[in-house]
Amino acid sequence: MTATDERTALAQATEAAGWQRREVDRVDVYLRGAVRVRVIWAGNDAMSGGSRFHDDIMEAYSRDFDVVKAWLTR
Repeated sequence: MTATDERTALAQATEAAGWQRREVDRVDVYLRGAVRVRVIWAGNDAMSGGSRFHDDIMEAYSRDFDVVKAWLTR
């Protein structure tokens, strides 16, 4: 097992970028202003997918971790 898993590392990076995080079972919900990103996890090192919303309208969906991470580290 890694010292810091992907889920924890992402949570730490987003905190530094000003996102608020809420964890509900396998889903992390990140909020900043009118933007919301939902990340669904299959374990702490495997992301199932992520959705980006603006004003509650879904803008994008991706199963690529690097894409979802880019949404959150802008």
